[in-house]
Amino acid sequence: MSKLTRIPWKETIKLVQQFIRTTCNTIRRVIDNAMARWLPQRPRTLEWNDSLVIRIEDNLKRYFLEQGKQKSADSLFHTIHRHHLSRDERELIQYIKRSVRNANRSNITRTAAYLRMYTSHPELHWALLAHMVSRNGGYNMTDLKGEWLPAFMNSEYRHWSYRMLERCNALIFHDAYCQLLLYASSRKSGKSLFHLLPFFGVSAFMTPVWDTFWIQPNSPLLTISLIINEQNVIEGRVVQNPAFQQHIIQRKDFLAHGLLQMNQIVFPTQTPHATSPARLVGLTLERFDNLEERIAFGKQLYTIMFDIPDVLEGVQKFARTVPHTGSRADYWPHRFTLDKLALRRDRTTNVAYSPRLVEVWQDEQHAPIEVGDWLHDERAVHDLYLPTVPHAIDMNDAHNELLNEMQSLARIAANKNSMK
Repeated sequence: MSKLTRIPWKETIKLVQQFIRTTCNTIRRVIDNAMARWLPQRPRTLEWNDSLVIRIEDNLKRYFLEQGKQKSADSLFHTIHRHHLSRDERELIQYIKRSVRNANRSNITRTAAYLRMYTSHPELHWALLAHMVSRNGGYNMTDLKGEWLPAFMNSEYRHWSYRMLERCNALIFHDAYCQLLLYASSRKSGKSLFHLLPFFGVSAFMTPVWDTFWIQPNSPLLTISLIINEQNVIEGRVVQNPAFQQHIIQRKDFLAHGLLQMNQIVFPTQTPHATSPARLVGLTLERFDNLEERIAFGKQLYTIMFDIPDVLEGVQKFARTVPHTGSRADYWPHRFTLDKLALRRDRTTNVAYSPRLVEVWQDEQHAPIEVGDWLHDERAVHDLYLPTVPHAIDMNDAHNELLNEMQSLARIAANKNSMK
């Protein structure tokens, strides 16, 4: 048989059709969300307080006035001498650092820690959002060793993709979880301990946010602030890192991910069913390399989860009843399985292999975290607002199309390899 006749025309045509459907669906979702501005809005569950935003903005202006625009959290750290701390404060700092380090071993331990924090303190909305986004990070990590991606991604690219996912996941946890623990300690002691934030390398942006939350709690404002902070944390340390730019972000493969809608974040709102898909809601991030888009994306995910009561109820039930393993079989067992041997025995099935994270990736020794504060001016406060809930949030069809695209790409790549 000639190579010409062995070209997988059916799979290629199928992939093109899937790509066209995905593009049309993306355009439709953009139009739906744009038109939603003129449609009746859902009743809001979340309450916003603009006066608290003004208070934070005034405190940041005072900070820049007193410290100078070149001052960072690093320099602020040196203005608080350790000998001014009490013994209890020094022990608390060491306890929190140790707790963060122990829980920061892997995507699995981080994801579980977020859920424990939210269960103990449900006013910390960001902890549940981080738990669900971290689950998606684990799915992306195991995809790199799963059924399809190894067929059309070389090992070096998959290795760097994992490193970037792991670095983002670990950096955000390292920065945010110490803040959550400090809040929990403040609640336990009955007094604010947020003057200790600089000892953890937390941006000066978050000090007035936590001070304001302590006096007048507003969960949406705290959540939006944490979203802004954490995306800025990874911007300089990961997105603009020369190594990740060279090996991942500037590559055509990475740019194609946006076109193929591979940057999906999905929230299951039902417990998994072996024979039918549980409902998924979520969004697709078009450009990971754009800071403003990531911030807007995070805020929209937050409104989807906490501004729609039935979504929040479903997400909470899923999070508490389905342990996170990193396998996509956690939420869609009708499309994924942990049993690779069973697939080898039956290649006619449409089920794909999706391993547990602990089976395919070992815990990493984290590189030292770069010092410095991302906050250089007051522009970040402009992002302190609560967006409307996106109109097109159902993801079952879009997610299924993504899986079909990856399956077709894997089959085309496998056929090409067999021709060599």
